Amino acid sequence: MGLAVVANCTKLKLGAPAPARELYVGPTARRIVEVVDWARSRGIRVGLHFISAMYGLVGEWDVLEPYDATLSGMGPEEARRWSRDRGVLDAFRRLAEDATVILVVSRPYYAAVEEAVCGGDVYVLAPYRACGRWIRTGNFDRHIALRRLLMELGGGSRYG
Repeated sequence: MGLAVVANCTKLKLGAPAPARELYVGPTARRIVEVVDWARSRGIRVGLHFISAMYGLVGEWDVLEPYDATLSGMGPEEARRWSRDRGVLDAFRRLAEDATVILVVSRPYYAAVEEAVCGGDVYVLAPYRACGRWIRTGNFDRHIALRRLLMELGGGSRYG
């Protein structure tokens, strides 16, 4: 069983099709990609996925067209309905069965998968109260908590 980081898409995107890890150019997504790459450079096996408002749960190397959809502004019930209708909830559950998941998402994206998080063993790095193994963070330091957690769970070398 490996580790899997799940982040959300961002409003800022490249203007051309690209792998998800490159398409999302918002500062939070960039920091998460950098931390995942850093962990891998230290021998930690970790996957990276995104909850895309257009495409659902995608892998970091899935090539996506740019889009304008967002879950921001959706209420929790609407986000949950969207998640069920798009198959995101089921895909997230399958991922959580195969890996230790670390969820680093904004509140609407959390609401989309909250049912699976509350029923599973998922780490949630967030400034808001959450189910699962909640680790309270600020909005701008989640990547620091992610780095520490990946080191703890992955047992990588600090100096590799």
